[in-house]
Amino acid sequence: MNPRFANIVRLLAVAAFAAGACGARAAAAADAPAPGGVLALQAEFPERKFPELQEILRQGLVNGPSVLISQWNAAAAAQDAKGAGGRASLLPSLGGGASVGQTYEQYRSGGVSSNNSMTAVLYNLGLSQPVYAWDSLTNSYQIRKLQQAVAERNIGEVRRGLAIDIRRRYFDIVLMAGVLDLARKNLERLERDRKETEQAIADGTQAAGAIDGPNRSIQIAKPEIMRLENELAALRQGLAQLTGLPEAVIDKIPAEIPALPDLHEALQALSAGEKPPPSTQLQNLAAAASIERLNYAITKKRLYPRLGVALSVDQQNRTANNTSVGPRYLYTTWGAYATVNWTLFDGLATQAAKRASIERMKIAEAGRSQAEKQEGAERRMEVARLLVQWEQLQNTERDLARTRAGMIVTEQDFKNGTASARQAEDARMAYLSALQNPYGAQAARANFYIALVSCLSNRGQDPVIMAVQQ
Repeated sequence: MNPRFANIVRLLAVAAFAAGACGARAAAAADAPAPGGVLALQAEFPERKFPELQEILRQGLVNGPSVLISQWNAAAAAQDAKGAGGRASLLPSLGGGASVGQTYEQYRSGGVSSNNSMTAVLYNLGLSQPVYAWDSLTNSYQIRKLQQAVAERNIGEVRRGLAIDIRRRYFDIVLMAGVLDLARKNLERLERDRKETEQAIADGTQAAGAIDGPNRSIQIAKPEIMRLENELAALRQGLAQLTGLPEAVIDKIPAEIPALPDLHEALQALSAGEKPPPSTQLQNLAAAASIERLNYAITKKRLYPRLGVALSVDQQNRTANNTSVGPRYLYTTWGAYATVNWTLFDGLATQAAKRASIERMKIAEAGRSQAEKQEGAERRMEVARLLVQWEQLQNTERDLARTRAGMIVTEQDFKNGTASARQAEDARMAYLSALQNPYGAQAARANFYIALVSCLSNRGQDPVIMAVQQ
C-alpha cells in the first residue's frame, strides 16, 4: 500500500475513533438529567478543577490587602454613622469645666486695708438637647447610614472583582509556565540539531560554516527563555501581593488547563434565564441619588428656626453685692431654657446651595437610570458573547484534536519504520505548540473560563463570593 495512502487511512481511523468517543459521551449526557444552566456552569468554574486555586481564593478573599482596606472603610463609615452628623447629633450633648484653687484679694482705701482669701471648687455644667430641626438631623443620620451601606456593599464588590482577578492571574501563570516549557523543549531540540551538525562537520558531510545557523538559533532562544522565566516570577509575585499570601503557596502549577465538557445547552439556558439582580454599582448609584435628595431636604430647611432645650448648673466665687470688695461667697446657679437658633439671612447662600443640590439630584437620577438600562443590555450581551466564544473554543479544540491525531499517526509510522525520528519529533512539537503557544488551545480555554466566571459573577452567581458572604 502506498505510504501516503496508508497515512490517510490511519488518520481517518483515528478521527473516526475520536468522533465515536465524542458521540458516546454526548449520548450518555443526553440520557442523564440535565442540570440547571447556572448550576452546570458553576460546576465548571476553574477552582473545581484546581484545588490549589480553591485554597488561594479562600485565603485571598479574606486576607487580600484590597479586602482589608474595604473592611476598614466600612468600619470607618459605621463609626461616622454614629458620630457627628450622624446618630450623635440626635442625642444630648454634655459639657462642663472645673477649677480648684485659692483666691486672695487685698483692698486699700484711705489708709484702710482689707484682705480676703477663699479656697474653692468652681465649676460649670451644661446639657443641651435638640428638639426639632425640620428633620435635618434625622436626614443627616440617614445619609451616614446610606454611606455605611455603600461601604459595606463595596466589600462584596471588591471581593467579587478580586476573585475574577485571582483566577485570571492564576491562568496567566499556568499559560506562562506552558510557554516556558515549550521554549525549553525547543531549545533542547536546537541543541540536538547543533550536535548533529557538529557530527556532520566532523564526518565531512557538511561544511564548517553550517554550524552558524544552529548557533545563532540557540543564541536567540536562550535570552527568550530568560525573559519568560522573569515574567513567570513576576506573575507569581503579583498574585502573592494581590492575595497577601507567600509565594510558596503559588508554587504548585498544573501542567495543563483541562478541556471543558459540552456546555452548549447550559449556555442556551443561561441566555433564556431570569433577569439578574441589580449589581452593586447600580445599588450604590441608587444610594447616591437618595443621598442627594436628603441633602436637598436639609439645604431647603437651612434658614428655618431650630428648637432645643438646655440645662445648666454653674458655681462662681463672688461678693454678696457683686462688687469688687467685701467677703467672698460661693454662688450656685441652676438654669433650664428653651432655645431657638435662627439664621435670618445668609447672603443668599442657601438659595445657591438649593439650586446646586437640585442639579446634583438630576445628575444622580440620570446616572442611575442610564446605568440601569446599560446594565440590562450588558448582561444580555455578555451571554451572547459567551456563546460566540464557546463556538470559537470548539473550533480550537477540533484543530487541536486534528493535530493530536496527526501526531499519533506519525508516531505510529515511526514505529513502523515509514517515518523518521525527526518527523515524529516535528509532530510532537506541533501538538505542543498548538496546545501551549500564546494563541493555542490552553489560552483559548483560559479565556473562556474567565469569560464564564465574569459573566456569572456580574450576575451575582459566583459561588465563591456567595460562600464568603454567608
